[in-house]
Amino acid sequence: MKNRLGAYFKILVEHEIVRRYVIINLFDGALTIMGIIIAVFLSGFRDPKLIILPSIGATIAMAVSGIWGAYAAERAEIKNKIRELEAHLMKGLTGTEFSRKRENMAWVISIVDGVIPLLASLIIILPFFLVNPGIITMDVAFYISMAAVIAILFGLGAFAGWIAKENSLKQGFIMLLAGVVIGVIFMLLAFLGVI
Repeated sequence: MKNRLGAYFKILVEHEIVRRYVIINLFDGALTIMGIIIAVFLSGFRDPKLIILPSIGATIAMAVSGIWGAYAAERAEIKNKIRELEAHLMKGLTGTEFSRKRENMAWVISIVDGVIPLLASLIIILPFFLVNPGIITMDVAFYISMAAVIAILFGLGAFAGWIAKENSLKQGFIMLLAGVVIGVIFMLLAFLGVI
């Protein structure tokens, strides 16, 4: 069991596909929940349930979709590559270490694809759980959540810059620009009376 967890962790840290899924899905999760929060806030509603419930619904849908979809896609690609390799080698690879490593990779990728947006979403909506007990106000929860989104987006950009061996600070601000674009779009929609 310990060796299997070690193998999963090694895939998580070293494999470029997994790193790509982390960036893409953390980005998607953060922006999705940010969109829900801004839309509710600009609509004038101040009930935390109107942020928590749709956010949890979207998060669960992203998690299940991510795990299921990524596993199906990755497993199909891995099986295809193994069959091509078997044809070249003229022998079966089922049950070999090579085959097991590839199947482990499909599991790790699918878990990352589903769990990463879930974690991002929960971090972002966490302040809204503190509103009804009276610990913080709805406005404070909004600003804390937006600070979490900013930190996540900037951190993602910096991580992408580090992987590409580019300026991490610059890439952090470029990624942060996506959040600004969404904020501007929602403000325009509010100004036009759409929300």
